[in-house]
Amino acid sequence: VGLDISKWQGDVNYSKLKEQGVDFVMIKIGGQTEIGGEFKLDPRFYDNIKGAIDNDIKVGVYFYSYAKSVDEAIKQANWIHDKLEGYNINMPIVFDWENWSKFTMFHISFHTLNKVATGFIDRVESMGYDGVLYSSKYYLENIWYKDEYINWLAYYNEEFDNYKDYYMWQMCSDGKIDGIDGYVDIDIRYKG
Repeated sequence: VGLDISKWQGDVNYSKLKEQGVDFVMIKIGGQTEIGGEFKLDPRFYDNIKGAIDNDIKVGVYFYSYAKSVDEAIKQANWIHDKLEGYNINMPIVFDWENWSKFTMFHISFHTLNKVATGFIDRVESMGYDGVLYSSKYYLENIWYKDEYINWLAYYNEEFDNYKDYYMWQMCSDGKIDGIDGYVDIDIRYKG
């Protein structure tokens, strides 16, 4: 069982998370500000990765992307690699692209978007990390070439029974745990 962590969780007590059996955290390393925008580090990233590593909690990272070309996705992967220098992560680097309401503004096809994801994932894998695609069930089934990727499923419904087909399942966004004030996403990892 693991958690998604970003600036929204504030000051996290990783010792308490470890005591309660949290096995891993997926930490937001940063994201892109808008289409064509700059890459910004999550302001709590270094506190979070240090807290997790110091408490022997496995770490992966995710990047919120607005990439619309393979070159841009590769630049994002390179940026992540630079920010991870000196930190030993043992979980994947995740491509998180969720801009469906603005999709027409990207002026790309769904096929091109899949090539963008592949470019990002291939680049992080060439650097020795595992690459994963994050998305909701609807988009994994209808847009993404899901069989080409290791997938992290976001789906908040207990009636779905194929979770184990995915690397990881984000089961809710309103989890509560001692060590974090407020809500946190809870994940279950099935593979890897």
